[in-house]
Amino acid sequence: MLAMSHAVSHGMNPFVGTNHDLESPMPMRSRLIEGEFTPGDLFREAAALVALSAPFPAPETKQQILSGQFKGWMWMDEVHPGLNGSACDMVTLSDAVITQPIERSVLITMLLRGGNGVLMPEPGEAIVCLPERPQIVGLGEERRYARSLTAGQQCVRVGVMVRPTFVEQRADALSGDDLDLLDQLMSRGFRSLTLPRCEVMVQLSKALVESSYCGSLGSLFRESAITQMMFQALRLLRTEERRFRRLGKRHHDAVIEARTLLDAALLSPPGTIELARQVGLNRNALQAGFKAMFGTTIFGYVREQRLTMARVLIEEHGLGAAEAGYKVGFASPSAFSAAYRRQFGHSPTAGLPGTRHKA
Repeated sequence: MLAMSHAVSHGMNPFVGTNHDLESPMPMRSRLIEGEFTPGDLFREAAALVALSAPFPAPETKQQILSGQFKGWMWMDEVHPGLNGSACDMVTLSDAVITQPIERSVLITMLLRGGNGVLMPEPGEAIVCLPERPQIVGLGEERRYARSLTAGQQCVRVGVMVRPTFVEQRADALSGDDLDLLDQLMSRGFRSLTLPRCEVMVQLSKALVESSYCGSLGSLFRESAITQMMFQALRLLRTEERRFRRLGKRHHDAVIEARTLLDAALLSPPGTIELARQVGLNRNALQAGFKAMFGTTIFGYVREQRLTMARVLIEEHGLGAAEAGYKVGFASPSAFSAAYRRQFGHSPTAGLPGTRHKA
């Protein structure tokens, strides 16, 4: 269901069905599905909701190629016309591939744990979400995508989809900067950017996944949190664009390349001087650019990514705290525990809540 949650919330009508409410006579904006199911099961139930709430698009605009089986839960909600939110905690039971068109829109994804698969636009380069790093994609026109997932892969994620309808109907409530940025994102062919970690967005996403609010209070909570997610992502993107203009394209691209090199060698990263040489900057320019773009030092970035790797090893692979710390480069268990607490706000053994409540 991991992939299906993305397929439904990111590019088609806002629907998802429940296997105990197919015959409900009342239109619903928010639905929950849980258990073990296939993509076909989801779309059969989704069709029931669409028939109640919105015209079904022409078959040629909804063609999908679906395979795989999933287990877990997901919900999605259209909190305003043209503004959708979704959340899921899914495990892919068998290798899965989804090919689908995604309509003109802005997509915001926050991966909390696990992986979100590899999304390949046609044409375009692969998009891979990083844990706790907002991913924003702007689509100026409908485009086909293929998403591949691997058996055993877990995905805990929150997604937001902004369509032109929302911008048109809420223009009087949006700032000029927000309107301009949404218009830019939906007027170009394709744009994808991984934004810096934002604690506010991380906490909003966790709240959406773990929420126990029901009924009208649940709807109000989701509306508020999803709308805040959109505004926070736009704020981050504006900040990134200002940094781009301040640094210049060459400097900006060199810093991005440096981060890519670090991501590929987190356990044995190159030294600052060697890294600067590889990307064609001097050491001071690289350090200043890195701080300006990511809000941390090169050393701090490597440490944060190592701690994120350790959390995955603890929560998804069952390693003990000391072993996970050692595997990501911490020789001292006490130093690892202290760094982990500073980064995530709790000890390595506390972990994250694993329960889920119906919204």
